[in-house]
Amino acid sequence: MFNNGRKTIGVFISQVVSDFQGILCRGISTRAQELNYNVAYFTNYGGYGQPVYDIGESRIADLPSYEDLDGIIITPDTLAIDGLEARIRKHIKESCSCPVVSVRRKIDEYYNVLIDDNTVIEDIIHHFINVHGFTRFNFLAGPKGFPDSDKRLESFKKVLASYGIPFEEERLHYGDFWKREGYRAVDKWLSSPLERPQAIICANDYMAVTVCNALEQRGISVPGDIAVSGCDDIEDAAEYSPAITTARMPILEMGIEAVNKIFNHMEGIPQDHNSYLKTVSIYRESCGCMISRAEEDKKRKRYYISTIDSMVREVSRNAYMSADLTGLTKLEEVNDRLRFYVYENVGFTDFYMCLHNDWQTYNEDNNHEDRYNSDEMLMEVGIKNRVDYSKIKFLKKDLIPPEFADDKPMIYFFAMLHHQGVEFGYIAISFEQIQTYMMTFQAWLINVSNALENVRVHSELNRLVYKLEDMYIRDELTGLYNRRGLEILGEKYLKQAKDEHIKMMIFTADMDKLKSINDNYGHVSGDIAIQAIADALLYAADDDEICMRMGGDEFTVIGLEYDESKINRFVKKFVEFLDKFNQSGQHDFSVYVSYGWSLLTPDINTTIEDCLIVADSKMYQQKYEKEALRLRANLVR
Repeated sequence: MFNNGRKTIGVFISQVVSDFQGILCRGISTRAQELNYNVAYFTNYGGYGQPVYDIGESRIADLPSYEDLDGIIITPDTLAIDGLEARIRKHIKESCSCPVVSVRRKIDEYYNVLIDDNTVIEDIIHHFINVHGFTRFNFLAGPKGFPDSDKRLESFKKVLASYGIPFEEERLHYGDFWKREGYRAVDKWLSSPLERPQAIICANDYMAVTVCNALEQRGISVPGDIAVSGCDDIEDAAEYSPAITTARMPILEMGIEAVNKIFNHMEGIPQDHNSYLKTVSIYRESCGCMISRAEEDKKRKRYYISTIDSMVREVSRNAYMSADLTGLTKLEEVNDRLRFYVYENVGFTDFYMCLHNDWQTYNEDNNHEDRYNSDEMLMEVGIKNRVDYSKIKFLKKDLIPPEFADDKPMIYFFAMLHHQGVEFGYIAISFEQIQTYMMTFQAWLINVSNALENVRVHSELNRLVYKLEDMYIRDELTGLYNRRGLEILGEKYLKQAKDEHIKMMIFTADMDKLKSINDNYGHVSGDIAIQAIADALLYAADDDEICMRMGGDEFTVIGLEYDESKINRFVKKFVEFLDKFNQSGQHDFSVYVSYGWSLLTPDINTTIEDCLIVADSKMYQQKYEKEALRLRANLVR
């Protein structure tokens, strides 16, 4: 994989721009570079409860050739899309022989890098009781059934019990590890008949920040009225006011340790199956510890100014990008605008948009497995070190075209391009620094995907219009062109013959005794006979001839660049096909045809009708001669 002779670690992780994921990726990439490894991050963004969006995102699980990976790191806690983790683990089980490391959640069949969730918040609760004298606690847990959430809840109960403080079920609320449930929890607790808590312990920082907001909006100060704590020490925890008391996760070290476990396995170095890293409790303003914050305040101001400035730029750029891509109907137009926005984003060193060959005709009804059995991809847009490339075919297992391999460790992020469940391909990005600095990466991907969907829909509409137009000029029974086809296509051929001064052939044929077949054998047999003539014409035509059924039992063929030799070959093949049909014995009737042709170099005054008149006259002459022979044969009898 990557074709540079180095081992490659595959990392499956969601929401890479979030604090935990970003720091973890930095640890993984830093250690991988030190060990001369490549890293391929397979990333996705959940649709926040929108299953139709999650369908396309979850296909990141099917992108890599698992058997080509030399090590795998999986972050189950981040894989929020239903079924995504199971899908990845199924591929690992079926295709991998490499070491696999799970980060933050224990999976028995893998190596694990863990935090001891049984003890992670114990020091904070002891601090609240021993330093601040609190005895009334409410607990905002994570989702029920999540191992780390359940363990933190059990740790909370255990510490309370050690002090003889009863656990009251009404003081528990199950959250979501995100920012939605904090408001519901606060409303629930404030409307409870129970005495207000002195402190609210939250299972992570995102929920702690939300709880602080909810309390302040209801006129309750933190920590003056109620103290609050979180867990994980995300960036916002330190920068929020009041700064959140929390337990700092050694996230960077977790990433480093995950790579170390893969290295140790490869090198045969003995190691424990599970690595446990220690947290550090950080006591800040939200619990009532009024520490000196002069330097932290300066740092916070710089951080927010920088963050807001970056966010404003990113949001503005994405808004312009969305407007700019809206309404484009051709892939080349999308490619050109995409190149512009890649050049605008100074964070990329390498960027590749890789599409399936059939992406414009793919829809949700196509067989997804068939697509992933297809090996070939097309790099539509490629930019490497500010140099532009395009239209390069390569094998999907390589992830990017082999010619772009670097003689150094390669670190790429891969994300799917799709519109809901309709998939187009993926984007591969390498950043200048060991971090994903695009705050609005998901919006950026959606902009590109929406533009591709617009092109796909436009192409599909064009195909439908073409199909309708084609149906308009096609004979329903035989599939040949009809008389309207002669009017449209015949005139085009006549104009080409005039412009290029080449000979044009018009061949006409008229079936003999169709009425007799219909009367004696039925109209189905008559249709079979008509189809036989159509098939004979198509068999004889091998050079872009236009074959037409003019109605009933009349047929016409127009061809260009004909001479006597070529028309004789056409007639020979036509007759040969009908002879085989008649000799097959499959039907109780035979098919006979009278035919004629004209061969001329048209001038400016020549019309299609002129050509038909000559061909028809020869055809009718043949028909007359056949009838005369039949009459003479009857007289002899």
